[in-house]
Amino acid sequence: MSNPKRLKAICDAGPIIHLDELKVLHLLSDFHEVLVPDRVWFEVTRHRREALNHPDIPFRKVILDKPPDGLLLAMSKAFSLDSGEIQTLSLALQHRDSLLFTDDAAARFVAEQMGFKVHGTIGIIVRAIRRGYLSAREVVDILSIIPQQSSLYIKPALLDRIIRDLKERFEL
Repeated sequence: MSNPKRLKAICDAGPIIHLDELKVLHLLSDFHEVLVPDRVWFEVTRHRREALNHPDIPFRKVILDKPPDGLLLAMSKAFSLDSGEIQTLSLALQHRDSLLFTDDAAARFVAEQMGFKVHGTIGIIVRAIRRGYLSAREVVDILSIIPQQSSLYIKPALLDRIIRDLKERFEL
């Protein structure tokens, strides 16, 4: 795999907001750039004003001045994506070598149909084990507080299964 410091990430609002709520926004610091479309930037600023000022994360606001391509526009209408999600996917089309982060189920589905590998807040947190930033125990502890400390919606049964799988895999 390529050097993560050379990797770019493209973020929708959800992962930035949720990682900040959980006090693990620093998990995005190993990317060369974290591209944030202007509409998403506005949304994050409304909900977590200081998140985009994190000193260790190379956030870059990107102004998109071209309308989305026809396929993206059609899929966006069909799946009722908001303007931030549409901009995130448009930006991903311009930077195909980047990782794409969103927690929105419809946006994830559209991104996957367009050939992107997509991850969300949970994936970023679990990735921290492999990257050596957090222990498996720390990750399980963070995942366990999601319902109380974060606005991320995840079905309780799914969250329980993820935690159980991590505990089994790492013998916790």
